[in-house]
Amino acid sequence: MGSDDLFKKRKARKLRDISRKKRTRELYKRVLIVCEGQKTEPLYFNSLREEYRLQATDIRITNAKGSDPMSLVKYAIDLYKNSQKEGNDFDFVFCVFDKDDHANFKQSMKYQK
Repeated sequence: MGSDDLFKKRKARKLRDISRKKRTRELYKRVLIVCEGQKTEPLYFNSLREEYRLQATDIRITNAKGSDPMSLVKYAIDLYKNSQKEGNDFDFVFCVFDKDDHANFKQSMKYQK
């Protein structure tokens, strides 16, 4: 019959209560958006990013060189592969372009998942 060292138990509990808590918030998904347009689409997506207060490191908005859908897709694939090599790979990749009358629109749609 005794205290079973209550002082040490209370001290251990107090240390546990004031110790740093682990991160509970889930990390944001990283998104790459490749746009056909050089001004309108990037401006639109950047304003959305600001409106919803998303981190600039989580969303990368860029425009490709040219308006051909296939070149957009290839550029997006290159950016994705480079990000994988650097260890900062994207969770989602989007290509934004007008449907217009592009000759290889259907071919570029084969890359969607």
